[in-house]
Amino acid sequence: MTTIRLRWLTSAIALALLAGCYHVTLAPPAPVTMTEPLLPARVLIPPDTAQVEYTVHSGMAGGANRWTIEVGKAIVDYANAYLPGSFPSGDPATVRIDLTHFDVHDFEAHVDLRFAVLTPAGTLFQQTYSAAGKGYAARVVWGGAFAMKSSMRKTTDEALRACFEHFLGDARALAPGWAATTRATSAGAPAP
Repeated sequence: MTTIRLRWLTSAIALALLAGCYHVTLAPPAPVTMTEPLLPARVLIPPDTAQVEYTVHSGMAGGANRWTIEVGKAIVDYANAYLPGSFPSGDPATVRIDLTHFDVHDFEAHVDLRFAVLTPAGTLFQQTYSAAGKGYAARVVWGGAFAMKSSMRKTTDEALRACFEHFLGDARALAPGWAATTRATSAGAPAP
């Protein structure tokens, strides 16, 4: 009986020592350069988006472990890298970014980001972009808890990059109309 208790106690202590909470911070991406600015605007990321963290548990990578992905901080970093070249600081427009959904399942990050281009006269554009990063289950199977952090970082990076790149692709096509609308409304004419 004593041997069973001792084994159980030893196992519990070992599990507690191996369990951990890991913070997954994405490296800020390099600034994206644009050949021509699209529209002077300020970028707004509300605190309820900028401060989001998401915690992942995985039995495959150690059930007692958890990984906290700093999603909101990453969105701010990606906005700082992707948007200043396209939307230099200025009035009267605002580019607002809201995180509407984030989760990780099957080792893939799934994100929904709503981008809105707003002016005092109204909304010029609003669309939610959805993307998923690749799944890195094989990496986690072979590397365990040590590979989980890099897997979460990589899949989250892929999902966020896809959303920002899709938004910029749409913005390039629509920006001439946005600029015409903002010029007309600031001059007092009705919007086209």
